[in-house]
Amino acid sequence: MQGSALSQETTAETKFMKYILTILLIFFQQLSFSQAKEITNQSDTSSRKVSFITTVDIASLTKDGIYMNGYVVNISRKKVEKLDGKKVRVTGKVTVVKGIKNLPGEPIQQGREVDTKHILTPKIEIINSP
Repeated sequence: MQGSALSQETTAETKFMKYILTILLIFFQQLSFSQAKEITNQSDTSSRKVSFITTVDIASLTKDGIYMNGYVVNISRKKVEKLDGKKVRVTGKVTVVKGIKNLPGEPIQQGREVDTKHILTPKIEIINSP
């Protein structure tokens, strides 16, 4: 009789442990997927290509590139100096970099607070030279 009661206790414990293990696996799976979504939102490469005509102004130069028509165009300082004052056509694929949110009480992160549209590999064509 004792053997039968011990067997029932072991079976109940085994079922309970399987139940707990299943819940833990589901919890960890949800946690890891939620983190993956946050990581992928950092940069969104869209298949959208843009093309616009503008005049290059060296005053719009930043360490990331030059601001042109609301885009940060990735070109070197040397190239901007050569193109300064010239009318150019810029064509390229748009990449959106998500802004950061600095919350009170947390360490301050460097970066822009708003989303920015970048053209990382632009094709630049001179329209005319003054």
